[in-house]
Amino acid sequence: MIKIHNRSLFIISVSWPLMCVLAAGGCKTKQKIEITVSPKILAAQTADLDKLLAIVNQHEKISDLTNSGMKATLTLGKWESGSQEEYRSAPGYILLRRPSSLRLVIQAPVIIKTTIFDAVSEGDEFSAWIRDTNKIYKGRNSAKELVSEDRPEGIPLRPDHLYEAIIPAGIDFNEPALRISLEESADKTAKYYILSVYREGTPPVIHTVRRIWIERSELVISRIQSYDDDGRLTGDITYSEMTPVGGIFLPLKIDLARPEDGYELTLEFTSGSWSVNPGLEDDGFVLPPRDAETVMLREATNGGSGQ
Repeated sequence: MIKIHNRSLFIISVSWPLMCVLAAGGCKTKQKIEITVSPKILAAQTADLDKLLAIVNQHEKISDLTNSGMKATLTLGKWESGSQEEYRSAPGYILLRRPSSLRLVIQAPVIIKTTIFDAVSEGDEFSAWIRDTNKIYKGRNSAKELVSEDRPEGIPLRPDHLYEAIIPAGIDFNEPALRISLEESADKTAKYYILSVYREGTPPVIHTVRRIWIERSELVISRIQSYDDDGRLTGDITYSEMTPVGGIFLPLKIDLARPEDGYELTLEFTSGSWSVNPGLEDDGFVLPPRDAETVMLREATNGGSGQ
């Protein structure tokens, strides 16, 4: 009697079909599939660290900036909440000036030139007028969550988030507390360089500050991710349709996601609507006088009650 152990039986059962396939010379075990390679992959350029830093720091050339052909789409609600509210796209314009001044005006989608939202921000302070309530809300950009009596759900959007998305901060290579790493990545559409910026913590810990993606066919910024000290993703900005304006590249579309704040904002710009360094005056960053109630926003506590 011949004994076949379980292990031998397993080997025979697994290898027998494979042997049959290999022995059948007329049977095809694979086929060649033609794929279309993205032009961006084929056009990928190379750049050293100094060149990449120059790309990131190109926004230092901007003293002020305007766009008069903007359309904004706002979505409120955290991803894990199970539902979000999307507001209808609306036209408007935006003004920015170093080091931190911003003016954002949103107009009615139907009634041309009728302002429905007007916000001014400088440093940590911002004011926003909302037509529906005819109130001017004042608060701080640095506040984690701002609420008021008539808006107990909070006001998540901060003007400084927009400023950073449109005029990203540069990298000071000589700052002693910062560390920078360089890596490469790719997907089916393009190849990228990724500059990761870290800040030293208590040794041996370092904190991720930002990850800056540079698309290699055009050597332009395509994405910026920002993190808090606990490693949570606080901002995820993607840039599309980069176009040269005044010696730098500016986007025709920005998708800004703030997962911790619970909102997403898409800004679309018409071609030719950017103006670099037009010389903006101070009065461009002042809300016009309105017969409106002023509401001081406060930092939320106890789950957003503000009490």
